[in-house]
Amino acid sequence: MLEARPGPATRRGDAPARSTADERPGGDGAELVCAACEHRITTVDARVERGGAHEHTFVNPGGFVHHVGCYAIAPGCVHIGAPDPAFSWFPGWTWQIAECGRCRIHLGWIFRCAGEQFHALLVGRLRTM
Repeated sequence: MLEARPGPATRRGDAPARSTADERPGGDGAELVCAACEHRITTVDARVERGGAHEHTFVNPGGFVHHVGCYAIAPGCVHIGAPDPAFSWFPGWTWQIAECGRCRIHLGWIFRCAGEQFHALLVGRLRTM
């Protein structure tokens, strides 16, 4: 389902995701790595649901389509900029850009609200190891 709501603007132009990391080999405990450099980002076990689903497709204000999966933690990411409430795909949550801690490619966003947080990561930018 395409949720055509405003959302975080990206720093770089992104193509729509081609496949989901969760459809690739690997069961519980499998690591998800950056598809560009193989830096460990999170695990399959860290998957969470937000808004009733683990995966979402959103369109940002620039018209870019983003297919993301939600993860409770993503220790392999670094976060860029100040938390921003504008155009949040998850009402009430602020967001920041999340990049790979090694190669710095854009991997998604971290969302925060009232002491809670989760990552919405571009599934086409992750690979299961």
